[in-house]
Formats: sequence, structure tokens, C-alpha cells
Amino acid sequence: MTGRPIGVGVIGLGNSGWYYHAEGTLERSSDYDIVAVSARRRERTAAGAQRFAARGHDDWRDLVKDESVDVVVVATPHDQHAPMTLAALAAGKHVVVEKPMASTPAETEAMLAAADEHQRILTVFQNRRWEPSFQIIRTLLADGAIGDVWRSEERRMHRGKYTVAGVDRAHAGTEPAAWAHSMEGGGGVVNLIAPHLVDHQLLLHGGLPRAVTATMHRYPQDDVEHHGDLRLDYGDGVAARIEVFRECDVNLPKWSVFGSSGTIVADDFDELRLIRPGRDDEVFGGLAPLQACGEFYEQLARAVRDEGPVPVDPRQAADVVRVLDAAHRSAASGGALVAP
Repeated sequence: MTGRPIGVGVIGLGNSGWYYHAEGTLERSSDYDIVAVSARRRERTAAGAQRFAARGHDDWRDLVKDESVDVVVVATPHDQHAPMTLAALAAGKHVVVEKPMASTPAETEAMLAAADEHQRILTVFQNRRWEPSFQIIRTLLADGAIGDVWRSEERRMHRGKYTVAGVDRAHAGTEPAAWAHSMEGGGGVVNLIAPHLVDHQLLLHGGLPRAVTATMHRYPQDDVEHHGDLRLDYGDGVAARIEVFRECDVNLPKWSVFGSSGTIVADDFDELRLIRPGRDDEVFGGLAPLQACGEFYEQLARAVRDEGPVPVDPRQAADVVRVLDAAHRSAASGGALVAP
């Protein structure tokens, strides 16, 4: 495979599949060739096939059997992640699946087992690991810039409902994405936004917490929550807090990380401050949120060619699902402590 581009088939041509994976990253890379696409609607499949000069499959099952496809990207509603991934692995394809990896821990275990059984790569698009602010925070903590970390907080706020893709960019459509606001589709703000933040906190704190507690708020007319507040307990007073909003008109701090000798604060996506007693604040500016992710796919190309590790260990992504599952169980029982 070293001498030719890696053939990619993309299942799901919405906000993520079209704009983050295909248009945002894959078609810009000499490592890949988008050879096949499949969407829920036939007209979207046809549009994607024309746009990316790829073969269109009206049925995603035909895409995973396509001999020109080396890697399948599963960029669909959350409830479809596990069955599509299992089918692609069984067909001998490597798989990139959107976050969250699956809807339940049991599904993640089945996916991990299938990857081992078929000896194929399975990785998860936790692309915000490469977000500039998070990269800087990881470096500062590794360098001991604020001493021993005892608390970290991370928040994300949306301005309204999760909408379908627009004609030229993600989330620019006028209609809400129905699956994202239904329990059946695996929607809700915790499943939509929190996987990125949970992944961040697990990496910063070295793995799973000993317990999770959560509260979630749902309006009576809605099927899923619009706000989630997750607390991760690591013992000895060390904790992480994750808060996500579907609709919030107030810009709360995106990051606060507290250590024994300093604090890191990011009020927005543009700037991060390192604050230490007796020293001038150190400011890291010109930052931006991340959507597409060339670094992820560069590392994946090396992994496919047996030249390096996968960009995201699927076992770490499975741990994210375990925390989300524990959070939902905690919230359902009034905020009880739940082991992930």
C-alpha cells in the first residue's frame, strides 16, 4: 500500500462526514483517495459522489464490501456506530469511527474484540486532542508549570440546537438534526459535546476516575437533555468537572486548571493564560477551535502502512463511553456516585 493513496469510503455525509472528514481533511491529503461515499438519502449520496469524484453507494453495506476501500469512515448518528463498524471490520476494512465510539460500553467491547479478531485498525475521531489550547495545556502540565494538578474544569456552550449541514459549511442548515435531539438516535448534549471533554480529562489525569457523578437538565417538551454537569473523582481531592450546554448566552470560561503552584485559564478559544504567583502572566494567543484534523489522518496513514501507532487508541475511546454511561446512570439516580 506504500506506493498508492489509501482508498477511503465515507459513510455519512452530514456535518462531520462531508465537512470535517472528506472536504476538511481527506481530499487535501496526498495519502488518501476518497473512492466511495454513502449517505442516508440517495440525493446526498449522488451529490457526494459528484463532489468527491467517488463511487456512490445507496446502501452502506455495499460500501464496506467495495474492494477499492481500505479505510471506512463511520460518520453517522451515534446509534449506528457499532453495527457499521462491526460490518466494516468483518469485511476486512480499517475503521475510523466518529465520537463517541458507541452508545454503550458493551458495544465498545464488541468493537474492540472484532478489531482484534480481524486484525484491522480501529480508531476513533477524537480530533480535539489536537486543539491548540489542549495541546498547550498538556505541554505545560508535562513541564510542571503549575505543579501538581488538583482540579480541572472544562466547558462548552452552544447557541442553539444542533442543525443539519448547510450548502457550503457544517451546522449551517436551518433544520435541527432530528437524531441529535432524540434518545433513540443517541442524541443529547452530553453525547454530542462531552466526548471531547471527557477524552481531554482522561488524558490529563491518566485514565478513568474512581467515580462519576452527574446532573442533567431536560425541558419537559424535549426527549434529551440540554445541559450536563459531570464530576470525575480521582481520589485524594483530585477532581475534574465537565459542563456542556446546548443553549447558553453567557461565555463561561472554557478551561480552568488548578495546580499547587499556578493556574491555567482560557476564557475563550482565542487565548490561554498561565498565572503563577510573583510572576507576570504568560499569554498564549492566536488560538482557534479545531474541526478538521490533518494530524489525525497523517498519523493514521502511518499506522495503515505499519509505520506507527494509531492516532487514538480505541481502548481510550472506550473509556470515554464508560464515563458517559456512568454519567447517564448517575443523573438518572439523582446524582449518585457511579463507578465507570
